Amino acid sequence: MLTHAAAMLEEATRERRVPGAVLRVEWQGELRHESAHGVTRYDQPAPVVPSTWFDLASLTKILATVPAVMLAVQSGLIELDAPLGEYLPEVHAAFAAQPFRRFLNHSSGAAAWKPFFRRVPPAMLNSPEGKRLILREILVEQPESVPGTRQVYSDIGMAMVGEALARTLAKPLDEWVEREIFRPLGADELAYLQRRPRAVPSLAATEDCPWRGRVLAGEVHDENTWAAGGALGQSGLFGTARGAGVVLQEIQAALAGQGRLFKPEVVARFMQKPADREEDSFRLGFDSPSRRGSSTGRHFGPRTFGHLGFTGVSAWADPDRRLLVVLLTNRVHPTRQNETIKQLRPLVHDAVIEELENDPR
Repeated sequence: MLTHAAAMLEEATRERRVPGAVLRVEWQGELRHESAHGVTRYDQPAPVVPSTWFDLASLTKILATVPAVMLAVQSGLIELDAPLGEYLPEVHAAFAAQPFRRFLNHSSGAAAWKPFFRRVPPAMLNSPEGKRLILREILVEQPESVPGTRQVYSDIGMAMVGEALARTLAKPLDEWVEREIFRPLGADELAYLQRRPRAVPSLAATEDCPWRGRVLAGEVHDENTWAAGGALGQSGLFGTARGAGVVLQEIQAALAGQGRLFKPEVVARFMQKPADREEDSFRLGFDSPSRRGSSTGRHFGPRTFGHLGFTGVSAWADPDRRLLVVLLTNRVHPTRQNETIKQLRPLVHDAVIEELENDPR
């Protein structure tokens, strides 16, 4: 039990800085800590438990979309240096000519996010028609910055990646991921709940959404993904801390040549940063600790990979320490204006590593 890190989360939930949280720490191949704190929602409070499911938001990228790209690269279906237009012919010409890899490391020049959902007629929301309309809007997008010159985090770029994959695989991406990645790994605590609802033991609510007029639980928080039916390349996945850990441990094991699904040389390619801009944080789909003010705190190593999610979730793996830290919260409940998670995350991560290294056992 990592008492200091757990105490921080207990205090944060008691003071309503976040409603609920689950912290899971795996180190040297063993589960070293798992704790649950706070409540799933304030209006109908129920205690968070280790098996509570959270909206994983942008962790969808590193738990589903990017692993699917890795398998497609591994099998020769996608080439990272090929132009996106090869896989997505109707994308705007300014994007069609760019290599696939730029959409993974956020250097394509695509905008961060736009409210495409507002262009969907009410009768088409959360439907296949809504998804087709949103994708049409995305595919006519043009770059907002000069492609290849800097990294600008972009959900729009990752939505293009997801659609290119779906076309290449000739199957909805979420269905393919569940069959080819989650099932073989035993990651049964990951699912696109809005697409295929199922009973879960405990579910953390997210925002009291002004646009939808209700507290969201089991519906994707990201409005574009919700309007598109619950699954796009950038978000849609729900799950537990254990479920997230299963996929990231497989990727970490693959780096060491011990993976079940992924080849080490393929994963190593995805851990590369742009050769001319080592200061950038994004690898191919995965983020890494930023040089200043990182949410990972002060101690994670240079090979660390992972991601944050807007709803208050994060997952980081440090291959050199054989360390995995999954921290899930629903900080957007009841409002996304709550940003205290920015101060909490690095403190928790520092406490985790300091406690582990002072008591290695």
